[in-house]
Amino acid sequence: MTININIPTNWNDLTERQLKKLASIFHSKKNAIQDVLVFFTLLNVRWWQFFKAYKAGKVLKNVPISELKKHYSFLYEYQERTKFISVIKIKNKQLFAPNERITNLNVDEFAHAEDLYLGWHKTKDIEYLQYLVAVLYREKDEKGKRLLFDKTELEERAKALSKINKPILLATAITYQGCREYLYTQFPVVFPKTTKKQKTPNSSGFGKLILHLSGAKFGSHNETKTTNVYTFLSEFEEQLKKEPNA
Repeated sequence: MTININIPTNWNDLTERQLKKLASIFHSKKNAIQDVLVFFTLLNVRWWQFFKAYKAGKVLKNVPISELKKHYSFLYEYQERTKFISVIKIKNKQLFAPNERITNLNVDEFAHAEDLYLGWHKTKDIEYLQYLVAVLYREKDEKGKRLLFDKTELEERAKALSKINKPILLATAITYQGCREYLYTQFPVVFPKTTKKQKTPNSSGFGKLILHLSGAKFGSHNETKTTNVYTFLSEFEEQLKKEPNA
């Protein structure tokens, strides 16, 4: 009996449902059926799809899960998801994600997102992710343009997200991780490689860096804060390259 199966071949091929499901699986306590749950998620098997579940079970009966994992090893290697869940609905509002690879974030948003991600990475306190979503997701105006980030609203916005489903928060963390990994490859001087032994810092330091570079190429402090993150990092990368021993 030949059974053909189709599964995603990279992180960005995952549907939003698959991303949320996998985020929950990977952030749960390791157990004996975790690998099977991952396989069923990649096959997009729903609880009512009995024939599809039967075929998946047939595959598992004939092929060891260790062998199957080789076909989706990308999940366990380099994390490269850069497409966010497009829209989050909260009460009567729709909140829209940043562009893929956070190309439309300004450096102030990035500085706050970095600090919150580092807080989550260090403590696993889910509240950090509520704040992270509050930074990354914005409403749109009548012209379809995302509203600007205002840190004075952050506390209130995060509180409004306190009831948001945990899988969405975890999926956001995974995607932001992929975006920052992409940035690291684009600006290797700004983000030199670290070793696993190095401790997670309490802060990214980007808030201080924005203040330090204000008044120069990007203008006043407020103008510098609203500079696109890629533009800001590109300029900073060039400055670092010009320094002795860079």
